[in-house]
Amino acid sequence: MRKISPKRELDLLRCTYFLFGFGIMGLAPRFPELKANLHLGNGQFGSLLSTGSIGSLISLLTMGHVVNRYGNKIIYFASVSTIMVCLFVLVHTTSSAIFLPFNIVFGAAISAYVIANQTQTFHLQARTGKIHLTHLSGIWSVGALASALLAGFLVGKVSLQLHITLLSLIVFSTMLVIFYYLSPEMIAPDLSPDNDYSIRTLITNFHIDKAVAGGLLLASYLEFAVGDWITIFAKDTLGFNNGMNTIPFIVFMVAMILGRLAIHRLFDNHSIEKLVTLGAVGAGIGSVLSVAAAMALGREHQNIALLVLLIGMFISGLGSSFIGPIFTNAANTRSSAPASIVMAEIMLINVFLVFVTKWIVAWTAQATNLGIALFIPAAMLLFVPYFAHAVVHKPTK
Repeated sequence: MRKISPKRELDLLRCTYFLFGFGIMGLAPRFPELKANLHLGNGQFGSLLSTGSIGSLISLLTMGHVVNRYGNKIIYFASVSTIMVCLFVLVHTTSSAIFLPFNIVFGAAISAYVIANQTQTFHLQARTGKIHLTHLSGIWSVGALASALLAGFLVGKVSLQLHITLLSLIVFSTMLVIFYYLSPEMIAPDLSPDNDYSIRTLITNFHIDKAVAGGLLLASYLEFAVGDWITIFAKDTLGFNNGMNTIPFIVFMVAMILGRLAIHRLFDNHSIEKLVTLGAVGAGIGSVLSVAAAMALGREHQNIALLVLLIGMFISGLGSSFIGPIFTNAANTRSSAPASIVMAEIMLINVFLVFVTKWIVAWTAQATNLGIALFIPAAMLLFVPYFAHAVVHKPTK
C-alpha cells in the first residue's frame, strides 16, 4: 500500500482547507441576493439560515462515532458530494419551503466534513508533534477571502446561480481528487469492541468542557456574524451596492488570515492565555466602536463611515483570528477520548449555542436595526478572558 510523508500530508490538508474555504464561503458575500430571491426580511432570512444548525446537530450526534468506528474516508467523499448538490438547490430555489430542508442537509454535510478534516489534522499533529490547526485555519481563511474577492467582482456581472454552480462543481470535484491522494493516511476504521462508541454511549457519556465551550462560542461567533450580516449592513445601512458592500467582509478576512498565519511566532515568547485575552478585548472594542461610528455617520457620510467600519473590521478580525482554533485545539488536548468524539462533542455544543445566538441576533435586527444586533457578537468577545485559562491546561494526550 502506498504511503505519503507527513510533509505531503500537510500539503494535501492545506489544499483541502483552502478549497473548502473557497467553496463554502462563495455564497456569504452574495447573501443580499439570496435574501432577495426568497423575498424575506432580515428576521425571516436570519431564522431560515439558522436552520442549518438543525442539520449540524443531527450530524454531530452521529459523525464522531462514524469517523471513529469506520474511518473518515466515507465521510470525506459523502459530505463533499452532498454539499455540491445542496449549494445548487439553495441558489436556484425561490421557495422557503424548498430552501429549508436542503439548508438542514447542507448544515449536516458541513459538520460531517469539518469533523473528518479536523480529526485528520489531529492525526497529523500526533505524527509530527506540532500544532498545525491554527496555520491550517489561516489557509481556510485565504480560500474564503479569495472566494469573497471573486464574489465581489462578479456581483452585477454574473448571476448568483451561475457563479455558485460553476464554483461548487470545480472546487468540490477537485477536492474529491485530493481525497484520493490523501487516502493512504486517512484515519482507518477502529472495529475493536473497546472503542465501539455507540450513539447511546455518546449520549450517556457526553462530556461538556464548560471552559472550552464557553470560550469557543464567545470567541468564534463574531466570524459567523460578519459572514452572515456585514454585507447586508453595508448595503442597507450605508447604502453601498455593486460589490462595494463586500469590502468590510474582505478586510475582516484579510485580518483573520494575517493573524492565523503569524500568531505562532508569538507563542514562544508570550503567554497564550495573555494573547487570547488581549486579542479578544481589542477585537470586541474595535467592533463595537466601528459599527457605532458607521451608524452615526450613515449614508450622509458613507465614505467616512465605510473607512471607519473597515478599520474596525481589521482590528476585530486580527484580534479574534486565532482564538477559535486555540480553543478547539485545547478541547482535544484536555480530553482522553478519540479526537473525532471530542470534535463532535465540542462542535455539538457550539452549534447549539450558535443556533440560539443567531436567532437572538436575527430578531434583534428585526426588532431594532442591524447595527444594534452587531453589538452582540462584539460584546461577547469582551467575556472571553474569563475562559482564557482553558487554553493553557496541561494536555492529557
